Amino acid sequence: MNARAGSVQALTIQPAGGAGQHAGRLEAFADPLKARLVDSNSLRPVPGAEVTFCWTSTSQQALFEGDEIAVTVRTDAGGYAETPPLVAGDAAGTALFTVTAEGAAPEEFEVTVDP
Repeated sequence: MNARAGSVQALTIQPAGGAGQHAGRLEAFADPLKARLVDSNSLRPVPGAEVTFCWTSTSQQALFEGDEIAVTVRTDAGGYAETPPLVAGDAAGTALFTVTAEGAAPEEFEVTVDP
């Protein structure tokens, strides 16, 4: 959290891409997961902050490139954080990801692995 004039800056994670998409079993999803981190009061972007995307589903597996279940990336100048490629598991179903950043409430992204 950032201190500003004796107060704590509250942040918001906004979905910015990749949620709701579909891929076939063992295929790469077309788009990475993408979130935007903004100041909750001014809605200005928060650059240089760490955002973590973590697979939390128990019904289906989707992993980031290199078989990673979680990745942490820094936001760019516009407040955007984007994951490396996401690959579907070997069974059909829904995969849920939790997106977190210090000072912000978690956000959830869902993707689907088609049969």
